[in-house]
Amino acid sequence: MTKKQIVLISIHDVMPDNLNTINQILTKLKRTYKIEHVTLLVVPGLHWTRDQLKQLSEYNKNGHELAGHGWVHKAKNIKSLYHKCHSLLISRDVAEHLALSKKEIFILLDNCYKWFASVNLPTPTLYVPPAWALGKFNKQDISKCPFTSIETLTGIHHNNKTIKTPLLGYEADTLFRQIMVTLSNNINKCIAKLTKKPIRLSIHPNDFNLLLSRQLDKDLKEDACFFTYHNYLSIKN
Repeated sequence: MTKKQIVLISIHDVMPDNLNTINQILTKLKRTYKIEHVTLLVVPGLHWTRDQLKQLSEYNKNGHELAGHGWVHKAKNIKSLYHKCHSLLISRDVAEHLALSKKEIFILLDNCYKWFASVNLPTPTLYVPPAWALGKFNKQDISKCPFTSIETLTGIHHNNKTIKTPLLGYEADTLFRQIMVTLSNNINKCIAKLTKKPIRLSIHPNDFNLLLSRQLDKDLKEDACFFTYHNYLSIKN
């Protein structure tokens, strides 16, 4: 019997102004695809009302994992050549780590980590930098940050080990992005199939309305085992 593909599923950019969309996605995942629990990537440094924080708490009580996702999800400035190229090809203006020094990144991570407890939410174990761009960090730096796990483009850095896992995305609002993301997804699906590794499936708030919505629908209908990051890493340990 062929083992089912393990899929780590996350919803990015959980912010105060898109909670209605997040609710719709969670309802769709449950009703249409029978996916009960996902990892929600929360952007803390925005204006969260009491009711919105209560909604985050309800997500967690319903079995969804809350994770840190930057601070404001927007770069203060785009100066370096690398950041400019990254912005043009991948991240636009959301890769806030790329505009920061190593010291500033440590401060951002610390603020993000402490924010959850400050608003009576469970302390997260996972951090995902916006656009998966960690910036001026190496493995030694990662080991010093407050989060147990950090996700980047190549995989998950967990307990001082790197778990390389292929990544699927669907945030394509131009023809160029549609072509490039489709190519990346196809390559990563082949890698997952050949290596028998878990695959990460990331959903952004507007993905069901963008150019790769059919591909997203098809991938969610696959006969796979869907995990939150925390649940999968707990089993792996």
